[in-house]
Amino acid sequence: MSVDAATVRAARLRSQRLRGPDLPDLPAAVGHLLAVQGQEVRPTLWGLTRRLATSARGNEATALAALDDGQILRTHVLRPTWHLVLPVDVRWLLELTAPRVARTMASTERSWGLDDPGPGVAAVAAEVATGPRTRDELATALVERGVLGADAPGVAVSHILMHAELRKVLISGPAEHGRSTYVAFDDRVPAGYGSLGHRFDRESAVLELWRRWLPARAYATVQDLSQWSGLTRTVLRAGLAVLRDLGEVVEVPGEEDLDGLTLVTTPAVHESVVSGAPAAPSGGRVADLLCAYDELLSSYGETRRVLADPRAPEPGRRNAFVHTVLIDGRRSARWRWPGGPPRPGGPELQWQRAPEAPDRAAVARVTVDLEAFLRAV
Repeated sequence: MSVDAATVRAARLRSQRLRGPDLPDLPAAVGHLLAVQGQEVRPTLWGLTRRLATSARGNEATALAALDDGQILRTHVLRPTWHLVLPVDVRWLLELTAPRVARTMASTERSWGLDDPGPGVAAVAAEVATGPRTRDELATALVERGVLGADAPGVAVSHILMHAELRKVLISGPAEHGRSTYVAFDDRVPAGYGSLGHRFDRESAVLELWRRWLPARAYATVQDLSQWSGLTRTVLRAGLAVLRDLGEVVEVPGEEDLDGLTLVTTPAVHESVVSGAPAAPSGGRVADLLCAYDELLSSYGETRRVLADPRAPEPGRRNAFVHTVLIDGRRSARWRWPGGPPRPGGPELQWQRAPEAPDRAAVARVTVDLEAFLRAV
């Protein structure tokens, strides 16, 4: 059975738990997705709550507490950007992907004339050994220890801190007076490599990556996972071949907008499609207010277009809001994250097509949830 864009779109919404949300808490949502792009912390946490059972969603304060408590960690992994990851998964994901992230960073570092980060990494390790430190505190320490000059650009500090994360020296700590901190990696990350055990094996890690990533992504291509993970298609295809022989994956041809592509899924996901799982919930249109980097958007490069609405062309970058509004799973508008308390009428929107009354009603319904999320305890 081949699959078209509408089938894939519906399956992804279900597998990502944006339809039929039933996860018990934020750590479960992060674990379900394996890693969640997270440079925009507040919108990312909001998006994760949309995967939770209604009774478990809480508000922004409870979501931020999961970060403060170390139930969820924030670090640079997979690609040179922030991700939210469970403590049990950080070590093996870094071992698997950090070398390629460091190589990707190298070209930028050469253009900036940045030196070997080793002395800086050692300096920040000494600082966090005695407790949490903010970025500014670490920047000051790097100057005081003679690693950087007082006029060093901010990118030099970022360069050192990112390498310290990739080398498993630093990890996110609790917020102090509203400012994020770093702590020693081993203070928050358990020993061992999660489900891989006490010894890291690269081939096993690639299999684990497929096994953990694919069920939450429904249908995806090797190129999708390559762009998400930073690993080469050659490495990923080798792992896929093993899982194919074990009967753990199904390869399905795409049709119509996906013609010519081979999509990979799990037998359970494909069986649910073949058996006729409902494509969308009943009860009117559904709006999703998603972070620009929500995993429904950032998990797919080659096949991201299944969310496109031919009536709603993407706006240019100039003056466009960052975040995405889906109507029944299709990109229909952009929205701005509220800078303060929710304003009357909901968040600011930039429609990419003329909205209809059911569209506005769908946005109004999800706005009630956003206001509850942002409401102080």
